[in-house]
Amino acid sequence: MTRPVLSIGIPTYNHAPLLKSALYSILPTVRELHPLVEVVVSDNCSTDDTEAVVRLAEAWGPVSYVRNERNLGMMRNLLQLYDTLLTGTFLWVIGDDDLIRPEGIKRVLKVIETNPEVDYIFANTSPRHEADRTAFNRLVNSDDFPDLWPAKAAERGDYAATFEALIDPKVDETFLGSIMCSVVRASRWREHQIQLSGEAQFGSTLPESYPNIMILAQTMVNRKAYYIGYPCSIAFWGVQNWSGYQALYVLLRMQEALEYYAHCGVERERIERCRADLLERSGPALWAMLRPDDVQGREYFSVLRFIYLNRYHARKIYQMLLPILRYRLKSLLYQAVGRKRPDKLANS
Repeated sequence: MTRPVLSIGIPTYNHAPLLKSALYSILPTVRELHPLVEVVVSDNCSTDDTEAVVRLAEAWGPVSYVRNERNLGMMRNLLQLYDTLLTGTFLWVIGDDDLIRPEGIKRVLKVIETNPEVDYIFANTSPRHEADRTAFNRLVNSDDFPDLWPAKAAERGDYAATFEALIDPKVDETFLGSIMCSVVRASRWREHQIQLSGEAQFGSTLPESYPNIMILAQTMVNRKAYYIGYPCSIAFWGVQNWSGYQALYVLLRMQEALEYYAHCGVERERIERCRADLLERSGPALWAMLRPDDVQGREYFSVLRFIYLNRYHARKIYQMLLPILRYRLKSLLYQAVGRKRPDKLANS
């Protein structure tokens, strides 16, 4: 049996309508390119009609379906695609809410064919809000969203690079944590595996948040990479299971990912440039995390760890924390005299 050049994996759980659009968008192209390309759906023991959707989608093109006997958790379901289920030379895992453009698949294949030394490909994506999809009130595919720009990465050209050169907020503000943008050589990826604790909860640690970054850091530093500026996919925001954890991710998990990159050999100067950019975007998240309202992931947040990770940016941390501490003190004083606490941080 011919081994696929490119395997596209889709982890899913109870997102049957979204998965239907994802398959509708790519399977006709996969049929055209088969057996160079395969698609595998890993169903994390869904309770909706996910399996029926996949069986229906087989009429559009070849797709393999694997159903877990129990819910493995989001990250384990993701990793088993990379580690065992996908059989291609290169692996491309996307969300069940993403759409891949047919031209995107062809461009990725061309890079693989013409750049045999490359181990990592960054495939740009075009972000959209979920409301853009639901406005159609029907099954959609990538043709329904012809506008390519704006995209996650602004650079429109293609170029060869080292992997670490792509660890740049101008390329990906999550520092290559966006799975739909990463196409990886299977043999390199599988040189290192992440063992997830059976007790750890989603978002509680870096492995439970960005295991893909940890594996990339271990396997791709100093390897040859390629940047595709054309938005190969459309990534929708607003329905992700992890969206409530964004403050935690910005404040700690992305910071820890940068530290892990440094541990694996990425130069400190690049890490600190990325960290400084991340800090510039962290103000609203820090404000949300430290105010009294409920925020997902607060039980995993530590101010002291946040300060430690940013110890080379002490002045910026001071500027961020001082108005928040003033606000909290003012709130305590208001409570002490029986008055309503202020609603705004400004001028506190």
